[in-house]
Amino acid sequence: MNNAVLALLLLVASGTLGILGLWQLLAGGTRSAQLAARGQISAAEGSGRNIMRAVDARLRRTESGRRFAAWVAGAGIPMLPAEVLGIGLAASLLVFVIAAKIVAAWLAFLVAFGGSALAARAWIEHKRGNRVEAFVAQLPELARMLANGTSAGLSMPQAVRMTSRELAEPAGSELKRVVDEMQVGRSIEDSLEALRERLPSREVSVLMSTIVIQQRGGGDTVRALGELASTLEARKDLRREIHTLLSGVVFTSYLVAFIGAAAVVLINLMFPGVMKEITSRPIGIAAIVVSATLWTIGWVLIRRTTRVEV
Repeated sequence: MNNAVLALLLLVASGTLGILGLWQLLAGGTRSAQLAARGQISAAEGSGRNIMRAVDARLRRTESGRRFAAWVAGAGIPMLPAEVLGIGLAASLLVFVIAAKIVAAWLAFLVAFGGSALAARAWIEHKRGNRVEAFVAQLPELARMLANGTSAGLSMPQAVRMTSRELAEPAGSELKRVVDEMQVGRSIEDSLEALRERLPSREVSVLMSTIVIQQRGGGDTVRALGELASTLEARKDLRREIHTLLSGVVFTSYLVAFIGAAAVVLINLMFPGVMKEITSRPIGIAAIVVSATLWTIGWVLIRRTTRVEV
């Protein structure tokens, strides 16, 4: 292993550790701020946190900022949206420095900022999907607890409050957020609609629509929620079987994307500097564009075959 490759590996390792350290620092600051807000910590927040909260507040005033904040909240990331953007920018700069040593500057910039944005989106969507899956898995129990609460004479808001105390994560924290919104004057319909936007799925929509309809029009709430719990249980088993059957195809889609990136790295290790030379010539740029397009089409087609709505 020559000195150039060793220096590149050390740069990747040190940059990765720096990003992880910044992540832990911001996540720890967010947790401390939450505890301080609850009266468990009396120390004042630092000026850095105040600046970050001011930036986050300005971000949330925009429509796109509010959507981004709801997206991050749906993923269950314990950080402010502005902090997530800051981490993404720092990661993009690190990738640019590394990629500029392998390929031309224009491609390094495209890979760093475009690739980092796509990777961050995929990571957040993955965490959001896992949170939705976990929440959907709790829906049968949630519906049964709401049915038991209403059969005991509780109103729907009271049943939601009771259920939020009994269920584990993520249903407990999501329902707790619904309860907090109702306590500041927001209607149960609007609070449940916000929950549906944070965790979009058919099962969540069906349950929330049932609760809203029963809240507005009345009816046999206990029977409706009981039958819904049985239906959600059957749908959960069906989703589990489908995911098991398609797990191999899903792995293939990630393997296709990995092969393309690994091929570029291996070629540059075998012939140092060849990728930078290729991406600096028109014929090489055309070859890179065609190859990237074909790899992307293959990955998208494989992923589409695994997207099954139940």
